[in-house]
Amino acid sequence: MLAFAAIYLIWGSTYLVIKLVSQHGAFVMAGTRFIAAGAILLLLARWRGFIRPGDFSRRSWTNAAIVGACLMLLGNGGVAIATKTIDSGIVALMTAMTPLWLVGLDNMMHRTHRSSRVVWVGIVMGVAGVAVLKWGDLGSTTAVSSIGVVVMVIATLGWALGSVWSKRAGGAHSPVVATAMQMLAGGAVLMLASVPKELFWQDEWTLIQSHPPTVTVWFEWLYLVVFGSLCGFTAYIWLLRNQPAARVATYAYVNPLVAIFLGWVLLSEPIGLRTLYAAALMLGGVGVIQLAKAQKTLFMKTPLAAE
Repeated sequence: MLAFAAIYLIWGSTYLVIKLVSQHGAFVMAGTRFIAAGAILLLLARWRGFIRPGDFSRRSWTNAAIVGACLMLLGNGGVAIATKTIDSGIVALMTAMTPLWLVGLDNMMHRTHRSSRVVWVGIVMGVAGVAVLKWGDLGSTTAVSSIGVVVMVIATLGWALGSVWSKRAGGAHSPVVATAMQMLAGGAVLMLASVPKELFWQDEWTLIQSHPPTVTVWFEWLYLVVFGSLCGFTAYIWLLRNQPAARVATYAYVNPLVAIFLGWVLLSEPIGLRTLYAAALMLGGVGVIQLAKAQKTLFMKTPLAAE
């Protein structure tokens, strides 16, 4: 319950902070954030005795590098690039593709975790909720960049691929150590990717020099390190190891609701009937997926109880 609360609520509260921090160099700020979080988590793992001798093998680091590159570089980095070329409403709408990729890839790579038709109904409800939420915003868009759309497709596919790959054997035994290694590897990949991005667009190191982060920005960066990475990302990786992918993917429908609520509370943004309809579809989709999982668990446990 705490892990789901972390990815539902905490991740929902980080969207605005990520946007503000990314204005000072998206890849550099994100890379340093994940490297700092990974180092802190690794120290905590050593203090708690979670580290085993074989955790830092070449195979473990390869696994961590693949997951880190997919989640941090393709996922987070792709969204940051896409928001510069297409409307933010379409970006949010396309982000809802992630659960579809996630469940599809999970079924392909882990054939023992086939999703039922009821789960797919819940996924469609969640996507429909995001579509209803953003429908009015789409009409104000005059042009859609084809490059931005392609980037978002790659970003959602990359995030789903990294999520499913993190469930494969070959990584560190402890999910805490595995998460720390993934954040360190992903942060390093982001820092490396910032070099060609700077050479082509001058929007990383040049941006930091021309608009150095203020004290407020560093506090926002620290919020992302502690809550977005240490709490949220660690909970996400742990859930992927212990819950079906379809159930974990419900965060993609709840996060927009959290962002809307925070906008209503902090910025006095109005909430209309369209928002209420969208919220009903999103939460209904989550409920359907959770109910399907509960019924499956009950069905599997009933014969044992009879014996």
